[in-house]
Formats: sequence, structure tokens, C-alpha cells
Amino acid sequence: MTPLYTQPLRGGNLANPVRPALPAASAPRPRPAFYLTMLFVFVVYARFPEIMDMVTASAMHSVRIIVGLALLATLLFGGDLRAIFSKVGICLMAFTLWMCVCVPFSIWRGGSFRMLRDTWVVALFSFVIIASSVQGLEQCRRIMYTLAAATVFIELVTFFLGRVQGGRMALLGGTLGNANYLALMLLMGAPFCLFVLRTKVGISPLQIASLSMLLCIPVTVAATGSRGGMVTLAVMFLMYFVPLPHNQKMVSLIVALILSVIAIAWSTRSALDRFRTILTTSAPMHLSVSEQSAIESAELRKELLLSSLQLTLRHPLMGVGPGMFAVANASYIEQVTGRPNWNAWHETHNTFTQLSCEDGLPGVFLYSLAMLFCFKIVHSADKRARQYPELSSVRHMAFALRLALVAFTGTAIFASNAYMYYFPMLAGLCVAVDRATAAHIASLQAAGLGQANSMPWIARGPAPYRPGPLAGNRALAWKKPLPR
Repeated sequence: MTPLYTQPLRGGNLANPVRPALPAASAPRPRPAFYLTMLFVFVVYARFPEIMDMVTASAMHSVRIIVGLALLATLLFGGDLRAIFSKVGICLMAFTLWMCVCVPFSIWRGGSFRMLRDTWVVALFSFVIIASSVQGLEQCRRIMYTLAAATVFIELVTFFLGRVQGGRMALLGGTLGNANYLALMLLMGAPFCLFVLRTKVGISPLQIASLSMLLCIPVTVAATGSRGGMVTLAVMFLMYFVPLPHNQKMVSLIVALILSVIAIAWSTRSALDRFRTILTTSAPMHLSVSEQSAIESAELRKELLLSSLQLTLRHPLMGVGPGMFAVANASYIEQVTGRPNWNAWHETHNTFTQLSCEDGLPGVFLYSLAMLFCFKIVHSADKRARQYPELSSVRHMAFALRLALVAFTGTAIFASNAYMYYFPMLAGLCVAVDRATAAHIASLQAAGLGQANSMPWIARGPAPYRPGPLAGNRALAWKKPLPR
């Protein structure tokens, strides 16, 4: 009789070990909190209220309503609030408490309080809602599909409603009216479109839309004229290109070359001049007007960076207050020079120096520590999934999250995104994937389907030859194989 864990090879009398069939994955049944979370993720990430306000000219307050409903459903219908006490959650909660401590010491307490209430609270709740209500790998997959759908929505709105302003593609108003933020949203969402193509079975409208967006997003990012976005896009492409098999690298290079030609043809002269100033060494008299404008913008960013570092040194513990860099910088320059400088009324254009000068060194430490833990979670999930063929989808999830975190980190060096929902939303998804992966591996090990004990010793193949001394003065001997 053929052993339980073996089956005969076709055309031979040997036996080929096979892994026993896996039991059905125990996926938690979706609850109302999860469906509200999906709606919340789409509405917030796609900037739906802002776009509807721009189209219908009527203010919408759907975000706060959905946040309230999602939190209520999470509390009433079994959300796992233990996610708050994960390492990432502890860091974000500690950062929130530190912001509350910094508000009374702010140079404008009312403005810092409004920043905390109107912006950061929504961002923190996005972490709590996603990390608590998303349970199981299947629900993580659905949330990633929702992010891909939101990215498709942003790209379509940009295609139909976007306008070139100052030589740069953007919408007419709202957050996406800033070309840098538009590039950030598209770059963060592109990995989830790639995730759809890698994991969704069959042909569906979402797959077709995701493929189209992966071809359109690089062109749109180039049209925005965002230098930080282009540098981040190049890094993301290298991270995608290096692990590819050799037979796919040539195809990827050809597609990238075609998209580069299309992007150059689609972008305005002003956007291309901005990219040229990244490495330009020409004298100012040889530059075009748009290049001179781009260089002046870069010089202004350097001045703001230095000003943020100076304010950090002057207020290393408490900072100048959440959201108060522009006020503090303008006041400081007026005191030093004796006259107001309107160029001082800008953001830092760097998330990390924004945190250091507004919330002090403890603030930037806690925020950076949360980011570090997210990268560690993604690496750990990918490492554990390699040991179990049943968790191949987890590797795709980890790769998409890693690219999205790189997109946020790369653009954070060139923009002030500290209090927005971008990172807390990714952090919540990282915590949910980590918890779901650990639960799935525990269920596999409990069922005896782990790699270490998946089949009896006799079905594992011949023992390896390991030389070694034995009693009796024999120099070499067969040793008992190590347990696998």
C-alpha cells in the first residue's frame, strides 16, 4: 500500500512526497465595522469629499461622519482593540500624548489645538479603525483592493478634471490641487494596483483598471513636475526591477522606456525644466525662465530647511507647537532682520524637520520609531511567509506595503506630511497584516501542517551523508539525519 504521505511518480515505481491537503483557512466573518472601514478607506484616501466639493460647489462633511460610525461599529461589533497596544500603536499613542503636552507650550495654542483636533485626530483614528477592525488575511486583501480602487479614482479624476497650472498638472482645488501631494497619493497607491494584478484570479474590471493605472501613473507623476516624486518613483522601480526573473527584466525595461518617452511628450516644458535642475550645473544666464523658477524654489526649500533646523536647536524639547512652523519662522526672521519676509510663511517641506521643530526631538523620535517598526513588520511577514508555501499571498502583501512605505518616506523628505493620514493608514494595515499572518501560522502549526512536521521521516528522502568520528576508531560514518 502506498504510504499516506506519498504517491507514485508517473512512469516509475518510486514515490514522490506530497504535502497533505490544507484545511480551509479560518477567515473571520466580516462584520459591520469592516464594511464601514472599507468605505472609510476609500472616502478618505480618494479625497472624495474634496473632489465632490470641487464638482458640486457644496461642502461635505462625510469623513467625520464615517469616522464616527466606524469607531462606534468597531467598539460595538468586536473590533480587536489590542492592536492599539502593538509596538506601532504604542508609538503613535505616545506621539499623540506628546503633542497634547506640546500644545500648551505652543507659540499659538489655538492654532496648535485646531491642528491636533482637525487633522491629527482623523489620522490617528484611521490607524485605530484599520488595525482593530481588519481581521484575517482575506480582509487585509480587501482593504488593499479598496486602496487600489481609490487610486484608480484619483487617476481618473486627474485625467478628466486635472489642469496644468504653472506648468504642473494638478486639480483645481483641495489637497490634490498641490502637484506634490497628487504625486504622493498616486505613488502610494501604485503598489496596491500591482498587488491586484498579482493576486486577483481571473479577469475583472479592477484588474483592467489597475493595469491601466500602472501605465498611466508614471506619466501623471512626470506631468506634476514633482522632483521628489520622480526620485521616489525611480527608487520604487529599482525595488520592483531587481527581484524580477531575468526573462521579465527585459520586458520591464522596454515598458519603462516606452513610458519614459510618453511622459516626456506629455509633460510641459516647465515640468521638464524642473527635472533638469536636479543635476544642472549651468550658469543662471543660460537657464530658461522655468528653470530659474525651479532653482529659486529649491533655494527657498534649503532656506526653510535651515530655518527648521535652527528652530529645532532653539526649542529642542517642546518645539514651537504642532503646525506652527510658519508662524514661528516668520516671527524669528522678523526679529533677526528687522523686517517681515513673506517667503517665511511656508511649510518646512520636510516631514522630519517639521516634527523636530514643531514637536521637539521626542516627537520626531516617536514618529520615526513607528515608521521603523512598520518596516520591521513588513520584513518579518515576508520572512515568515517564505517558510510556508500556503502564505504566498502574504509575500505580495508585504511587498506592496514595503513599496507604499518607501513612497511615503521618499516624498516625506520633500513635503510636510507629518499630521496627515497617509502614514497612520499604512501603519494600521501593517499591524493588521502582522496579526493575521501570526494567527494563520499558528493555525497551521496547530493542525500539524508546518514544514517541520508535515510528513513522516521515511517520506523525506535519503539521509544526507555527514562525515564524523564514531566509537571504534572509524574515521567516517553515516550519522543519523537531523530532524527537519
